[in-house]
Parts: sequence; structure tokens; C-alpha cells
Amino acid sequence: MRRFIILAAVLVSAAACQTDSTGPNVQLTGSYRLQTINGQRLPYTFTANNGDLENVSSDELTLFSDGTYQDVATVNDQSGSFTSTEVGTYTALNGSITFFDQTDGIQYGGSLSGNVLTEISNNGNLTEVFVKE
Repeated sequence: MRRFIILAAVLVSAAACQTDSTGPNVQLTGSYRLQTINGQRLPYTFTANNGDLENVSSDELTLFSDGTYQDVATVNDQSGSFTSTEVGTYTALNGSITFFDQTDGIQYGGSLSGNVLTEISNNGNLTEVFVKE
């Protein structure tokens, strides 16, 4: 019995030393500002589905404590500037985040390391890096 108690104490101590980037020491909720898309700083220029050139000039992702999120981007094209808003829910476990985009009906993943949140979507063809404000 004594051996079991000592082993249990060692296991609890070892578990306490492991870090979980979405654990109690890191506040997942809050606002994150987009820094890069596919390694390029903003503004990020891309070709839209209609063939027009557009660029993302800013993007703020907000994760709320109730498991919902809002992503508001400012996009510019030939006709001017407009705001694109995505809303949905997210789950987080052991540094991994899964986003359920209710605006477009898709799911994509991400990770959190310290204050850097990385989203990977579009079958791995789009990587966005956000920094917590």
C-alpha cells in the first residue's frame, strides 16, 4: 500500500510539471490580431473566386469564454473596402483548437502556443498566424 501511495504521489507531481498551452495558466479567451497569412505580412493579396484581386488589410479573432468566436476581417478590392465577419464555436484541448465555422459551414484546426494562435484551413493550403493582444 505504501508503494502505491508513493507511486501515486510521483505521478501527480509529474503531471503537474507538464504544460498545457490551453490549461489554467494560459488564458485562451481574448482578442488576437492577424500577423501573417502563408508567411506573408498584411496586407495579403489573393485572387477571389470571381477572379478579382483582393487583399486582407486587418483581421481580429475574438475567442469568448462560452466557446464561441468571431473573426472580423477588413478586405479591400477594386470597388473599395468591406468587412467580412465569421462566427462559430471552438473547442480546445492540449494546445489544439478546432473551429466550427457556422458562417460557411466548415471545420478547421489550429493550435495555441503561448500568445500565438495558428489556424490551418482550406485543406492545409491556408495558414494564418495571430498574436494575442
